[in-house]
Amino acid sequence: MNRHTIIYKTGQLILPEIIDLHFVTDLLHVGQLELNYVGKAITGQNDQPEEVSLLLFHFQTEEKLDYGIAESELNHLLSQELKNGNPKISTEGNDIIVQL
Repeated sequence: MNRHTIIYKTGQLILPEIIDLHFVTDLLHVGQLELNYVGKAITGQNDQPEEVSLLLFHFQTEEKLDYGIAESELNHLLSQELKNGNPKISTEGNDIIVQL
């Protein structure tokens, strides 16, 4: 298995008490996220927690992932993974971590 991380950043979010799949999916499709990292599995650190929030996706694939694919394709891939998988969603400060 190949492990990957995709990190988006956005302005600081005020998170609801419960972060669910619907909330994460809406963030992904709203278009206000900036792609920050695509690559091998890493632990993301938010060095500006007062200014930005991170949305981190950690997942595995059987095949290697082309890290140069278009952002629209990444969004589609993540949407499919969210819909077909059993994501574990957690928060750390104002950041959201999604394990797919």
